[in-house]
Amino acid sequence: MIRIIIDPNLIASVLIGGITRERFAELTRHLDILEFIYSEQLLKEIRALPQKPYFKKKGIDQVIVKTFVSYFQGFAIKVIVTSEVKVGRDRNDHYLLSLARDSKADYLITGDPDLLLLQKYANTHVISLKAFMELLP
Repeated sequence: MIRIIIDPNLIASVLIGGITRERFAELTRHLDILEFIYSEQLLKEIRALPQKPYFKKKGIDQVIVKTFVSYFQGFAIKVIVTSEVKVGRDRNDHYLLSLARDSKADYLITGDPDLLLLQKYANTHVISLKAFMELLP
């Protein structure tokens, strides 16, 4: 199985719609080979989206987020994060790298330029959604 973490910023794009939503839907068609990984901190980031003016303006509300989180938890695997990683320029991203380490994720899928600069952290490849899609059969 390939263990993946989806950056909450990509989840936000999924909720807004467009190509990212289509690509996410394609990912979920590969549950036979993919394991989606999450932590409580990742869910906290997703649940906070409706409080941000940009997402509010885009129509992202608590009902949409709650529905998505419930759907996501139906197939994703929760990992308890115990490590504290302090790598990268943006300290707000450290929890994702901690999750990557503790879950032994193969890929951290993101659009965040700071994270993408890392290319790899421990045994986790940091990659864009588009690039990851090209790896799938």
